[in-house]
Amino acid sequence: MRTLLNTRGSTGLEPGVNALIHRLERNLQDVGQLRNYLNSYSCEPQTYTDFKRIESLRNRLDTLAKVNRAIILTIKEDKHPTKRYYEKVQEQYSEFNALKRGVEAYMEEARTKYVHH
Repeated sequence: MRTLLNTRGSTGLEPGVNALIHRLERNLQDVGQLRNYLNSYSCEPQTYTDFKRIESLRNRLDTLAKVNRAIILTIKEDKHPTKRYYEKVQEQYSEFNALKRGVEAYMEEARTKYVHH
């Protein structure tokens, strides 16, 4: 997504509406996968701090998915999407990447913290 937006944005061509919608829909699938990982038994919180952290990640994933759905609907309804949609999609993608790193960090800590030898 970043490459698509940066490459085309630098030449003055914006990605098509269908590409934006496709990327956001794919992002929704990825959010669902991350949420499933957090719900797995290997990620069960063992401490109050873990519980708060996992709940924060889940809430942020839910918010990201809700905003993605809203942007998709808005883009589909607008006959002439403007550059602000492309910027919003890029912001969503950045937020997704930050959340993905957070989930991966939590999962790694959960694996190493609670492994029984």
